[in-house]
This record gives sequence, C-alpha cells and structure tokens, in this order.
Amino acid sequence: MGLAERRAVKEFQDKSFAKLQDDIHKAAGFPVPIDVSWDQIAVEGQSHNYAEAWPELYFKPVIEAFRSIGRDDMGKDALKAGVKKIEVRNAKGAYSPHSAISFADGTLTIDHELSNVGDTNDRTKHIIEIVERAL
Repeated sequence: MGLAERRAVKEFQDKSFAKLQDDIHKAAGFPVPIDVSWDQIAVEGQSHNYAEAWPELYFKPVIEAFRSIGRDDMGKDALKAGVKKIEVRNAKGAYSPHSAISFADGTLTIDHELSNVGDTNDRTKHIIEIVERAL
C-alpha cells in the first residue's frame, strides 16, 4: 500500500468509519465487533474511490440488512444471539453478492473486490437472506 492509499485509508477511518460503525451497532442493537482488513480493501491506484465505494460495498448493505432483520424484538434478539462479528476484506477477488458475502458460525464476511459499487441493494438482499436463514 502506497502513500496515497495510506492517506485515503486514514482519512476514511477518521471521517467516515466511526459513523458507519455506529450505524451498524444501532441497526444490530448491540456493538458487534467489526474487523476490517484495511490493507486488503485498499486497492492500489484506487484511493480516489474509497470514500464513495467502501460504504456502498462493505457497510451500507450491512446497515440496511440489520435494520430489516431487526425491525422487531424477535429480529433484534436473533441478531444479538447469532451475529458474533463482521469481517471486511478483499482476499479472493469476488465481485457478486453470492460469492463475496457469507455468514457462518456467527461471522458475517464481506470479501468483495472494488467493483460493482452500485449493486448495494443486491448485497443488502443477499445479507438478509443468508443471515435470516441462519438465525
């Protein structure tokens, strides 16, 4: 990761991540741990896209899915009992919800490359489906 990427990561962490993390915690109803592999999601030469792309790829789908799942007490209780952590990374170069997003043993993993940024609704729907099925 070069200087441009490190600067963009730091700026995102300082200006955006805390709010997105808070929104996830509120939607989940509890402070679910979020582990972000910053060095993996920071694609070289794409630092100018992080501020727009990362929320759409990694965080907004989780927020919206958890809001939907936790819309009542039954859903909130299920999230609290079943979701142990969220992992965000880009290790396998996956670009579709079905290949990039999984939920196993209480861990929601989003392993998505920096592409298909506008497909937020598809990622949200997939998260709802796989998490509700497992809860």
